[in-house]
Amino acid sequence: MKKTMLFFAALLLSFNASAASLTLVGDAGNKGTVGISSGEVVTASTSPLASGAFVSDAYTVTSDIAAIATLSLTFNPLAPTTAVSIFDGMDIVGLSITKIGSLGILEYTWLLEAATEYVINVFIGKALSGSNYDLRLTAAGISEVPLPAALWLFAPALLGFLSFRRKANKLSLA
Repeated sequence: MKKTMLFFAALLLSFNASAASLTLVGDAGNKGTVGISSGEVVTASTSPLASGAFVSDAYTVTSDIAAIATLSLTFNPLAPTTAVSIFDGMDIVGLSITKIGSLGILEYTWLLEAATEYVINVFIGKALSGSNYDLRLTAAGISEVPLPAALWLFAPALLGFLSFRRKANKLSLA
């Protein structure tokens, strides 16, 4: 019985529902620099640009588990020659794009696969004086084996039934 109880205790403690861990690296020639390079949220930004500046920055993103990724870019201001793309090594990723008002905030959402290297390209053709951008990438972790809440209620009940059975067996032998 002790072995059974230890097995179930170990089973309950072995589930690990961890969130995604991202890694962000900027290319050497980037105007933007990486602020926070690893964790569940990673960031990069540029300092104000000169008028007419050309920006073609690239960032490499990887994750240790599959996750829903949200890339939030704030452009100050959003120039008409601004473009963003995400490349997974074979194709440009199809993105769900949300423009938030006229503030120059764009949000891109896609499924970030584990152990896949993504390249985020930020392009500004002709920046206005003082333009800059802030990049923020967040991952909502998807547990590889989801742990249902009922398991925490089911396991103690199962252990209780096993102990009742053991008592019944002892009574029937006596």
